[in-house]
Amino acid sequence: RALRCASRARRRVKDGDGWVELGSLAELRATGHLVARVGGREVGVLWDSERETAHGVRNRCPHSGAPLCLGHVRSRESGVPGAYALSGQRVLRCPWHGWEFDLENGGCLDDAALRAAVYPVEIADGVVRVRV
Repeated sequence: RALRCASRARRRVKDGDGWVELGSLAELRATGHLVARVGGREVGVLWDSERETAHGVRNRCPHSGAPLCLGHVRSRESGVPGAYALSGQRVLRCPWHGWEFDLENGGCLDDAALRAAVYPVEIADGVVRVRV
C-alpha cells in the first residue's frame, strides 16, 4: 500500500507564502505519510504516531535516491550487537538501507556528509501543509 501512495504523488502548487496543502490530518494518521510533487520534486510529511507530531522531508534519500517517505519514524538504537538500547532520539529510517536521518535538521546519522532536506509543517483545521 505504501508503494502505491508514494508513486502517486499529488501535484500541488505553492501559495504566495510557499505553503502547500498535502492532505488531511486523518489521512496522514491513517497512512503515516503524505507525498506531493512541488516544483519538480517530491515533498512528504511523515507522522510520528508515538509523539503525535508531523515532519516535512524531501522524498529522496541522499544516499541511494530511495523514497524516504516509505521509511519509518522510530527511536534511534545505539549499542553493540547483543546489547542495543533505544536512545530516545526520533529518526527517519530509510527503507532501502536503513540509514537514519535526524527529523529536525535532516542530518544523516550514518554519514555526516549527507543531509535530507527538511521543511516546516503546520496542521490547522485538519489540513496538513508544508512550506517549501
